[in-house]
Amino acid sequence: MSVTTHDHLQETAIAYARGIVGALLIGMPTLMTMEMWWGGFTIPTPRLLLLLVVNFGVLLVLQHYSGLHPRKTALGQLRAALVAAAIGLLVSAAILLVLGILRHDTTLRDAIGKIALESVPVSIGASIAVSQFDDHGEETEQRRRGGYLFPSIAMGIAGAMVFGFNEAATEEPMILGDELTWMHAVAIVIVSLVVVFGISYAVGKRRLEMEPFSRAWIAFYVRESVATYVVAMLIAAYLLWTFGRVGADTALSPAVHMVLALGLVTTLGATAGELLI
Repeated sequence: MSVTTHDHLQETAIAYARGIVGALLIGMPTLMTMEMWWGGFTIPTPRLLLLLVVNFGVLLVLQHYSGLHPRKTALGQLRAALVAAAIGLLVSAAILLVLGILRHDTTLRDAIGKIALESVPVSIGASIAVSQFDDHGEETEQRRRGGYLFPSIAMGIAGAMVFGFNEAATEEPMILGDELTWMHAVAIVIVSLVVVFGISYAVGKRRLEMEPFSRAWIAFYVRESVATYVVAMLIAAYLLWTFGRVGADTALSPAVHMVLALGLVTTLGATAGELLI
């Protein structure tokens, strides 16, 4: 075996090991959540399949800017996204078995549903692991610097999915949807926007190194903040729909309140995701 081949295999093995560690760090809270176990059984199969498709799209985008391996081609990104998805499924299955959630009397549909649902945040954790555990390759850095908004949205979606996933599965959003007043809703929006604009300020200052309050800085600041907030709200609404919290039969006011309440969590996730850029 040549030195080059050996180095490549060693690099790949290290990347996969980082992926497993990242999967555990990000996914363990959801793997220990009872509502997530129930969701694997109660969520209709079409919604689960759609969720896996959406998640794979997120993984593909993440591979472009982060991912399990710094050297990227179109085929390599597809392969890395498949590996991240596979890590999500395998780690989820292993932890659910260890915890005794998957037993001999668990039906096949229930087991598949639980593993598939849990694999979403776990696979995202595997995909972004290199962002925290390794230096970025030169090509990856060039892609990140080539466009500021789209990488932020990509990482924002991933962060919003991870942060919002666990909360969307619980009954708390439904309780808040029924109990919130319009004053509470306005206060949540204000707090969410403060978080978004505050983090966007820090991100813009760090990444662009431009003069604060210049025309270019303001343009980036507003665009980044608005895009992040919109993405966070859309992810909140989508997750609530996936877990059956909102639907066609949900009254408008409770539905909006639920989205805003969960949106506070997904906003934190989306802005935290931007810090990974």
